[in-house]
This record gives sequence, structure tokens and C-alpha cells, in this order.
Amino acid sequence: MNLAAMSRQCSIYNQKKGNCHFPTQLNLNPPCLECQHTWKPSGIKYKGTDLKVIHGRTPIRLLGIRHKMWLDSTAQRRYVVDGIKELACFLRKNRDLSIENSLRLIVFTLAPLLAFSGPVIIWPGKEFKRLTAAFIRCNKEAWQMLPSTSRALFTFPKDQGGLQIKLPRAIICPAVWGHLTR
Repeated sequence: MNLAAMSRQCSIYNQKKGNCHFPTQLNLNPPCLECQHTWKPSGIKYKGTDLKVIHGRTPIRLLGIRHKMWLDSTAQRRYVVDGIKELACFLRKNRDLSIENSLRLIVFTLAPLLAFSGPVIIWPGKEFKRLTAAFIRCNKEAWQMLPSTSRALFTFPKDQGGLQIKLPRAIICPAVWGHLTR
């Protein structure tokens, strides 16, 4: 059975979905059942000029955070994790950097990347584990260690022989407290 024949594209959301998401009558480009009953902005004008209209399920960047109108922050979570992975790849390619400079790069890059949006978006448990794993991988690259190195080395306290890196929870909690005190 052809997988492409089992999916169609929604005319509003511009995303491929299975045939079960569409009405039974055949249109060339119908909206899916999910988008069919949602509010569709159209024809908004300001001083005679048409304004750009974005569907509510499209992620937009508002005040620096990528959200959808339904407060779905998947795009922002993906942006943060991709930034961490990008830094890990950069550190892997540039092994000529000293460990001290690599650690400085992590401190000046990862903490601000997460502290800005981390406290105000929702982090499901699975995504937070991916975030923590990306942090640890980035630190392994900074210390120029193999990917198979135990993560306990990075998470254990210094008095127990670990490096005690700053994990995402240690960045998000002070940022939340800072937002609350402001």
C-alpha cells in the first residue's frame, strides 16, 4: 500500500495528515477536520493595506519566544535543544580549542540560551531528559571525552569525585526566582 496515498495536505495548516483527518467527500484541497472548525483569520486591513495573516497553529516568535496561539511551545523547545546540539558539534569539530576555552564557551552560551525562555515554557519530562542529555553531551565534548563516558562523572558533586556541571534545573530555578522577584 502506498503511504503517500494514505495522507493528504490540510489547506489551512499546510501539513500532511492521514485520510482519517479529512471529511469523506473528495475535494482537491480541503481543510482537515481539526482545522475546519477553528477560527481562520482573513482579510485584515490597516489603513487600506492588507496585513499578514498567520493561522493559529503556526509557530510565531513573540517577545523572543516561539509559541503557537494555543501556548504550544514545541518550536521553542526544539530551538533550545538544537542550539545545544549545535554547540556540541562545534566543540567536536574544533578540538584545537583548549578545555578551558571550551568550558567558557559553554558557560557563556548554554546558560543564556536556556535562562531566557526555559522558565516560561512547559518542559514535559521526556523533553527535559533530552535537554539534560544534550547538556551532558556538550560538556563531554568540552572536556574532549568520548561519548561513551559515564554521565555520573558530570552529575556527581565535587566532593564525591564528580565535575558537578550546571544542569538545566540549576539554570531554570534561579531564572524563575529572578522573574518572580522582578
